[in-house]
Amino acid sequence: MKLDKPTAIARRNEALTRPVLNRDNTLFAILDPKRNLWWFEVPVALLRKGQPDWVNLLLHTPQTDELQHLKVPTNFLRAHQEQMEVRNPGKRRSTISLALSADRDSRLRDTRPGGEQLDFSTFVQA
Repeated sequence: MKLDKPTAIARRNEALTRPVLNRDNTLFAILDPKRNLWWFEVPVALLRKGQPDWVNLLLHTPQTDELQHLKVPTNFLRAHQEQMEVRNPGKRRSTISLALSADRDSRLRDTRPGGEQLDFSTFVQA
């Protein structure tokens, strides 16, 4: 099943007691079956003071229609920024590039070459 970001947000909000996901605090990725990864470009601007305390990552697996939700604290991303791949550092549109693995032995670890294999599995929401 093909899923887009607005539909994924609506679907996840239905499952939550209090719907809190929106287009500004949520990023969406579809599993890349060739690499078995979910790719995200997290704007560094989301880590600044005055922004939400969390970044919601929605990971869709089309083969099973599974939608996973990771609620990642922005202070975690801020604290580990040097351990992740940052594109265009210091520029207005700099991003943290995440490649979260779908492999069983490294599930939800950032596998970007410039990173340090940070584990995001603790942020999975039921």
